Amino acid sequence: MSQNKVDEVLEEGLKYVTRVGDASSQLVNVALLWGDNANESVSGRSHRLKDKNKAWNWVNATIDYVFDEDHCERAYLNDVARAKKTLEEAES
Repeated sequence: MSQNKVDEVLEEGLKYVTRVGDASSQLVNVALLWGDNANESVSGRSHRLKDKNKAWNWVNATIDYVFDEDHCERAYLNDVARAKKTLEEAES
């Protein structure tokens, strides 16, 4: 197997793992944290609410510490981009 093929397989595998992670986070947000938006991740929600609630501020800081700086902000922006894409597809 060529190196290009190996890189392609690894890239597709990473995309799959990322999608499963996103879906798992959305499930936790709704099922365990009583979120009202099934398409919002825990990280995105914590970023959105960090300035409105001390608990979410702590969650945001903890997630950013565990994963990497600005993880929650990027997750929020990804949540918004997915929502925008869904709306655009529905309107066309």
